[in-house]
Amino acid sequence: MRRFNFLDLLRAYAVIMMIQGHTLDAVLHPEAKKTGLYQLMYILRGLTAPAFLIASGCGLAFSMLRKENASPTEILKQRISRISPILVAGYFLHLPRFSLYQLLTQTSSNEITQFFQCDILQAIGWTILILQLLLVFIRDRRIIVPLSIIGVLLITYFTPIVNHSISRPNFITQLLTSKFGSNFPLFPFSSYLIFGLLFGFVFHEAIQRIGSGRLNLLIFVSGIIFFVSSLLTEIEDFHLFYLRTGLLLILTSLFLIFENKKSKILNFFVAIGQESFLIYFVHIIIVYGSVFNVKNNFAGLFGNSLNTALSILLAASLIFFMLVIGYSWHYFKGKMPVVSKVLRNCLIALIITRFLFSLN
Repeated sequence: MRRFNFLDLLRAYAVIMMIQGHTLDAVLHPEAKKTGLYQLMYILRGLTAPAFLIASGCGLAFSMLRKENASPTEILKQRISRISPILVAGYFLHLPRFSLYQLLTQTSSNEITQFFQCDILQAIGWTILILQLLLVFIRDRRIIVPLSIIGVLLITYFTPIVNHSISRPNFITQLLTSKFGSNFPLFPFSSYLIFGLLFGFVFHEAIQRIGSGRLNLLIFVSGIIFFVSSLLTEIEDFHLFYLRTGLLLILTSLFLIFENKKSKILNFFVAIGQESFLIYFVHIIIVYGSVFNVKNNFAGLFGNSLNTALSILLAASLIFFMLVIGYSWHYFKGKMPVVSKVLRNCLIALIITRFLFSLN
C-alpha cells in the first residue's frame, strides 16, 4: 500500500500553524491578543493538535493494512519501537533537571506534576499503544469500524465526567484530564486519533470502490455536515469535536486534490510533513525552553512583551528556520541514510549518558 501525500500535507499545515501559534502565545503582548486577527489565528492554531492526531490515527490504519499478514507479536514490537521515541521525547521536554540523580533526590511535587503533564506527543504515543494492544486481538475491520465510532462518542461524552471525578494529580490522572496542567489529555483528544483510525479504514475501502474524485467530494460534504452539526449542538465537547473535525475534513479534501500531482513545491511540503516530529521537538525548545535552555528561549527572553509586527516577524522567521531544518534533515537522510542514523544514535547516546551520570 502506497504512502498518501495528503497526510503529509496535513501535517505540514499543522506544523506551520503550530509554530506561529506557539510563538505568538509566548511573545505577543496581552493587549494585542484581543484583536480579531489574533483570535482568527488562535482558531486556526486550535486545529493543529487534532490534525496531528487524525493524521496519526489514519497512518496507524494504513500501517495495519500494509501488515495484514504479519503476526500480532511482530506488529506490536514494531509499534512499540516506533512509539517509544515519541513518548521519551515528550517527557524529556518536561524534565525539570537534566540529571537522574537530581531528578530522584531534589524534585518537588509541583515539578513531578509538571513532568507527568500530557502534551501532544504523549497523547499520540499512549493512544496508539493502547489501540495497538486492542487491535492485536481485534483485526476484523467490520468490528473495528463500529467500535471506533462508539469509542469516539464515549470519550467525547465522558470527558466532562472524567474532569469532574478526578481530584488528585498522578501519572494516570494527568493522562486523562486537563485539570492539572495537561494540554492534550486523552479525554477528549484520543477521540481525534480514533477518528483518524476510522477515517483511514473507510478511506482505503472507499477509494477502491468509488475512486478518488467521488471520495474527495464525499469527504468535503462530510466536513460540511460535521461543521453544521457543531452549530446545532449545545454540548461543548461535541461542539468542539464536530467543529474541528469538520474543518479538518474540508482541509483534507483540498489536500487530496494534489494527491497525484507532482511539483517541487509539493515535494517540499510533503517532506516537511514527514519531518513534523523533529520540527515539533526543536521548535518547542526554541520557543518555551527545556533543561538545556531554561531562560534562553522566546518565552524567557521576550515574555509577552512584543507588539504585533515584531511578533509576526519573529514567528515568520522561526517558521522559515524550522522549514529549512526539517527539509535539510530529510534531504540528508535520503542521501546518506547510514551516516544520518549513526549521527542520530550518537547524539541520543551522549544525551542519555549525560543524564544518567551527571550529578549537577
